[in-house]
Amino acid sequence: MSSATPHRLPLAGALRLGRPSDIWFKPALSVVIAVAPPNLTLLALGRLDLAMYTMAGSLCALYGHNRPYAARARTLALVVLGMVGGLAVALLASALTTDPVVLVTVGAALAAVQKTVCDATRVGPPGNVVLTFISSASLFAPQTLGRLPGHIGLALAAGAWAWLVCMAPGLLRPHGPERRATAQALNAAAAYAGTRGTGDG
Repeated sequence: MSSATPHRLPLAGALRLGRPSDIWFKPALSVVIAVAPPNLTLLALGRLDLAMYTMAGSLCALYGHNRPYAARARTLALVVLGMVGGLAVALLASALTTDPVVLVTVGAALAAVQKTVCDATRVGPPGNVVLTFISSASLFAPQTLGRLPGHIGLALAAGAWAWLVCMAPGLLRPHGPERRATAQALNAAAAYAGTRGTGDG
């Protein structure tokens, strides 16, 4: 009686959970630090109704953590500008019309532009998801033209704070990302060499 050779499902690799990033905690910690001061300030002033705008800027702290600091500075600046630009378009549309068809059309156009730009620039995770979420939610928030500059200014200020939060570790370890990437490459090469060329990768 011959034993049947087990067959692996072709989707097994795609369905297998990947190993979490070595720096998985850094985006989360950065967002906490980027969110807390602006929103606590709003809380102290009794204006938590403005938190949506500061959150837009603060969530930019999710980006760029796998990049060297020079590249991170440029990437984060572009993310902040993209976030504030998308928010401005959404708020302007909300101030000008309440027609749901128009607002949904604007939201779809914004999402398409954000997806295309994020893919073209390889901005990295979380990609356009956060940008699209913020701009889509802003489309349906009550808005007036007179309040636009203040709301956009809040998002820009929070985005600048998020940029500083993400760049601050460079003061202590200016070459940390490069060293981490080199160590990961060496570990991967050593692990592959240990399989005598029979392993994946």
